Amino acid sequence: MTAAAQDRPETVIRTTARLVQVRVVAENSQGDPVTDLRKEEFQLQDNRKPRPIALFASEGATLPAADGASAESGGEYALILLDWLNPKFADRLMVRDNVNKLLKTFQPRQMVGLYLLGHDPHLVHDFTSDPASILQALADTPDEPYDADDGPANKLARYDARTLTPKLTVEEQIFHFNIKIEDTLHTLDKVADGLARIPGRKSLIWVSNGFPIVLDKSAIPGAGEAEISYAQDFERLIGKCNRADVAVYTVDARGLSVSSRSYGGTLKEFADRTGGTAFRDRNDLDEGMRLALEDTKISYTLGFMVGSDAAPGVHEIRLRTTRPGVTLRYRESYQLDDARGR
Repeated sequence: MTAAAQDRPETVIRTTARLVQVRVVAENSQGDPVTDLRKEEFQLQDNRKPRPIALFASEGATLPAADGASAESGGEYALILLDWLNPKFADRLMVRDNVNKLLKTFQPRQMVGLYLLGHDPHLVHDFTSDPASILQALADTPDEPYDADDGPANKLARYDARTLTPKLTVEEQIFHFNIKIEDTLHTLDKVADGLARIPGRKSLIWVSNGFPIVLDKSAIPGAGEAEISYAQDFERLIGKCNRADVAVYTVDARGLSVSSRSYGGTLKEFADRTGGTAFRDRNDLDEGMRLALEDTKISYTLGFMVGSDAAPGVHEIRLRTTRPGVTLRYRESYQLDDARGR
């Protein structure tokens, strides 16, 4: 080799294309899974621009793209999030009974964990394939010390002499409600951060009554039109779940109770926009959790390449199928930074 050749800089070939993967669940009009869709029956858009599908795989059978890319293993982790902060005490008892029923009668195929959203939010049991160990951990977990409607703000409450029930002012109710919603958002944010460390699609099963996106007179009689709005925090939380590839499944803890209140619109929007489902207006909450755990048994993974010219930031994902009568569920966005897409 000549000295000139030795001095010549080495040629380095770099690829700037990045693969973004999207897990998709397909259902017919009866809500049954559609198992035989083909790659050519999907159409995908990234920020309203059509993208060719570079990778196509169905659950249990990965079909590599021509460039050798393969799908990440996903849908193998599910976290059940029991909300002890927003539901009433009677609803929490029903939730606990239904979780016990689920863990005694159903063997999930995923690794399942259990997290408690309360005044002391914490992980009750890490991911495991043994439902009995989660069941024991739940049995060893004490309930919240007071009802969801009897928070710290009630120390300031005045009591009705006839019924001995707390009678809060509108300002006290707003104060208490605001703390409860902010604690809920903070815990959900923390849980999303934890799940982001696990590769692939994850399921978060949130058993809750939900909360209002806007705190107003519909939530608290006598309050103003819009005392506090949580819309920006809610949008950030949905974006974080989508970036982490977390599908949120909501189960309304109220069931069919007429004495409790739930915010079904919040629960449904959270589920719809992350690729999950909302289960409500039924007392068999264990069935809602079971359906969530089984949801990705039949699913597809679609991948598309993003070039170096793509703008960093949040990208909207749009998917449709040419087959009539089929509904697709998937995360609505992904985050693209200067290094890679997710």
